Amino acid sequence: MELPARDDAAEDAFVAGWIESDDTDGLVELVTLAIQERRPRLAGRLFQLLDDQLDPEPGSALDRAARAARMFLVRDELPEDRSWSALEEAWIDARRGRVRRIKQRWRDRLAGVDRRIGRLERKKR
Repeated sequence: MELPARDDAAEDAFVAGWIESDDTDGLVELVTLAIQERRPRLAGRLFQLLDDQLDPEPGSALDRAARAARMFLVRDELPEDRSWSALEEAWIDARRGRVRRIKQRWRDRLAGVDRRIGRLERKKR
């Protein structure tokens, strides 16, 4: 059996051709071939077409395809993913503030204004 070319349109057409197929052995062979060819996305998509009662052995090509399917196709957003994005947003805000203060300091310097910014500013009594 031959695998499709390595582009999205060819893979979509190939998978669509196998959707109505009842040939489980052929699908297992294609999944194994896709794993051997180092194409986990295609292997995962083909594995989704297999029967749900199929229980792959740990470490086999089918198990690797099942893990690829979970990673590429049916992965839900985890709470850790949301916390990472919150951290990233906070980091971006902190960087923007820092860059804004640096720009203001340079603008003041070019304009000849002597103004202290931030922690170096003296308290007025």
